[in-house]
Amino acid sequence: MSYLNWLWIFDDERQCLQLSTDDVLLDVSYRRRQLQQYLPEQEAFSMDDVEHFNRFQDYLEQYSSLSVSQQFQACLHATAALHFLKPSLPQSWHFQFADHEPWPEDHLSCALDSGLDCCDMLLLEQDERSSLCLLLDQSMRLSPTKTLNRYECIRVLNDRLQFSRMHPLERPFTRNWSSSA
Repeated sequence: MSYLNWLWIFDDERQCLQLSTDDVLLDVSYRRRQLQQYLPEQEAFSMDDVEHFNRFQDYLEQYSSLSVSQQFQACLHATAALHFLKPSLPQSWHFQFADHEPWPEDHLSCALDSGLDCCDMLLLEQDERSSLCLLLDQSMRLSPTKTLNRYECIRVLNDRLQFSRMHPLERPFTRNWSSSA
C-alpha cells in the first residue's frame, strides 16, 4: 500500500476531518469539538501516521474478526485519533475494575465492561496510569442515557482494562498448594 499521496483534510464548511487516499475521500467520524483547536486545511499523512496505521493493521489482521473494510476504518480512526484528538481525562467511572498488572505490551486489544455491555476495544496508547481505547464493536452502553459508537475513543485508568476474547491471554495453570493435605 502506498501512502505517498495520502492527505488529511479538514473541511471547514462541513466541520469534518477527512483522509484523501489515491482514489477516495474518507470521512473520519470524530466531532469537531473532539479535535485539536488548530487544524490545517491539508496535511500530509506523516511517517508517524504510516507507522501507527501499519501497526494497527498488522494487529487487526492477525487477531480481529472484523471485515477488511472495518479493519481499514478502525486503523483510519485509530491513526486520526492519535494525530488529531484533544487530550482527554479518564472516564473510568463507567467501567468495572479488572485484576491485572501490568498490561502486556503485545496486547493491543482489551475489553471494557460498563456493567451494561462488555465490548472489544483497540488500545491506541498507554502510559503508566491510563489508556486511550477505540471501540471495535458496533456500540456500547455506558449508562442508560450514554452510548459509545464504533470507532469512538475513551480514556480509562489501566485498572479497568480486561482481557479480550479477540486476543486472550494465555494464563499458566497454578495450584493452591496450601489446601493440600
